[in-house]
Amino acid sequence: MTIISLLYAIIISTIFILLYVKVYSRYFNLRKHYYIGISLLLISIYIQFISNNINNVNIKYVGILSFITYPLSILLIFKTNIFNNLFLSLNAILKIYIAFVLFGTIYAVLNDIQYSTTWINGTNYFNLSQGHAYLISISSLLLADHLLLKDKLKYFFQLKRNLLLIISIQLILIINMIWISVSNYNIPYVWYNNVLLLISFSVEIIYFLLRLFTANSSYFSSYKVHTNTLKKQLTFQLEHYKNYEEQMENFLKFKHDYDKVLSGIANLLVLKDYDSIKEIVADSSSELSQLNFNYKTYSNNLILDALLNDYAKRFERINAKFNSLTYINMININELRLIKLFYNILENAYEALLKIEN
Repeated sequence: MTIISLLYAIIISTIFILLYVKVYSRYFNLRKHYYIGISLLLISIYIQFISNNINNVNIKYVGILSFITYPLSILLIFKTNIFNNLFLSLNAILKIYIAFVLFGTIYAVLNDIQYSTTWINGTNYFNLSQGHAYLISISSLLLADHLLLKDKLKYFFQLKRNLLLIISIQLILIINMIWISVSNYNIPYVWYNNVLLLISFSVEIIYFLLRLFTANSSYFSSYKVHTNTLKKQLTFQLEHYKNYEEQMENFLKFKHDYDKVLSGIANLLVLKDYDSIKEIVADSSSELSQLNFNYKTYSNNLILDALLNDYAKRFERINAKFNSLTYINMININELRLIKLFYNILENAYEALLKIEN
């Protein structure tokens, strides 16, 4: 029975780790030798199972190993920052430990004994509880991260505020669960087991709902920011078209008047009144220079050049000097991303200048 429970725990935990990496690889790039991190993570888990059959091994010290190997393994698996690393590590530890305590307490109730780390470590129920914990964690992983949250997690990892919130809650829940589960209270063990069952089950549900809430909150926050950005871009486009309309009206007005000028020049040529022709040409040149055709070349990219010209007019209206020399030679960036990049830079500069009195 011991060998069977050990194999059961090893198989289920291996499936969980492989699925865990596969699910979160949608949001983070894998490192070149990511399999080293997976191997380290699996070895640390197998050590916990094997240590159950070794005498004089304190389960507490084996448990501490997870808080070292999980972050290190995640670092070797994914290309990500320290905050995402902490979330992924604590997320796995919390899921597994809560479920482990839950099933361990159930086995303690069935055996009419108080749950304790000393008791369960010396029984066959340790590996069974571990196997059940990983099985429940697989179900939770597929339900929440793969089905319910889907691409919303992408926005969750981008919003540092919610990420730090969930990391703080993870630490609080883990510390409290460890403190409650390893303490031996001087109360009837039936009450202790029931309280531990209720707490572990409640924490499991609360954490699941909390994950859904923070992920959806991050998604809607990002959606709001995206909507505001689009609103600004539409306002910018409207202003661009208004400037274009103004220039076209001035051009058509000049063209209408210029047709009459050309007719007058033709008549003066017949009369050979060259002095009058020179005066008309000079006046027309002066009038042409006063038209709103102040288009300058700021960039070697036509679309970007139009953006820079429009912002040059906006800066001029608030009495700010503007100049630009932009040479774009990036093959791997499309024009939409290029415009978004420069739009954000110019808009931030424009909004900052609006706050300055002089």
